[in-house]
Amino acid sequence: MTVGDVGIFHDGGGVSQYHFNMLPNLKFNEERHYYEGAVSFDRFMHSKHQVKLASFHVPFPDQSEWIVRLKQCYEQVDHVFVFCSELHRATAEQLTRLDKPKISIYVNGIFQHKFVHAKVYPWMDWFSQPLYFYKDIKPGLLRQKLVSGPKDKMFDVLLGAQRDHRDFAYFFIRASANKSLYFLTYYNRIDIPLAMSGFDMNEEGIETIQDSKLNHSVDRVRYHDHELSISQIIPIKIYNQTNYSLIAETNAENDFSFYTEKVTKPLMAGRLFVALAGQYYLKNLRSFGFKTFDSIIDESYDTEPNPEKRWSMAMQQCEWLCQQDPEVILEQVKPIVDHNKNLIFTHDWYDEVSRLLESELLPYVD
Repeated sequence: MTVGDVGIFHDGGGVSQYHFNMLPNLKFNEERHYYEGAVSFDRFMHSKHQVKLASFHVPFPDQSEWIVRLKQCYEQVDHVFVFCSELHRATAEQLTRLDKPKISIYVNGIFQHKFVHAKVYPWMDWFSQPLYFYKDIKPGLLRQKLVSGPKDKMFDVLLGAQRDHRDFAYFFIRASANKSLYFLTYYNRIDIPLAMSGFDMNEEGIETIQDSKLNHSVDRVRYHDHELSISQIIPIKIYNQTNYSLIAETNAENDFSFYTEKVTKPLMAGRLFVALAGQYYLKNLRSFGFKTFDSIIDESYDTEPNPEKRWSMAMQQCEWLCQQDPEVILEQVKPIVDHNKNLIFTHDWYDEVSRLLESELLPYVD
């Protein structure tokens, strides 16, 4: 569909433009329709288009300049689109302050509270990003490399940068009589190379990129001849030694659920998991169609508002599973993990966002 006299300000280092360029039917001319980046903001503000739109990608670590530009242009534009792939306390607070008419927010997660004026849609970027390699680049890798059946250790517990809920899990496991049944690592710090922190980089297919310091799991390596972030690589070697996963999410806030590669990887690999996260993390995950494991373990921890009590309840389920026959448990979870694996691989998570965005744009460009 051809687009008329529309001017679109894109704030966000190319991410915003990407969403508009990926629309299935609407085709924008970048030279005619786009104003890209802060340097073009004044020119956009003084432009005389029949329709004016503004699109922002929320930066992380959090910054305030984009909010200033949004407020400056809000009264002059017909609609504002905001994309947020990193839902943290600071970015969540920024988005909450944008509960105004003619604003649409696409966010990688779920808010517990309802917005009154702004429209809020899920943009599950961290379902899509790790999935791309295993679905489109190496579709047979997991099937070829993952070993089925009971393993010697019960849980992998791969803890990243320091967080209170990760400290809780680490010290709980260190004090547990079952500690030998956990494959436990804790990166903990972000000021030293991963290899010096106990982070396990010994995964078949990984090659370091020249001059890469590898100080954080978002840093990139070559994996089976393709470049991607370390955090997106499924730890096949570790999964082949463990039966289940304890995931300690990036955030454990009660006000919102932020889903990252930490849950996407066990979903793709077909694993039972226990989650250290915020209240209703599992409930909100089920809203996307996934199944969790309340038929096997007590998942009432998900409803507990007190963080430390919730984490303790979750860890008790890990301890209970450590005492069960893994062959029996793995057979019980098979229909659940098969369902989850099928859903994560077959659902087009980005197409859903693209079609929603296009439907919102049509009244302005037709």
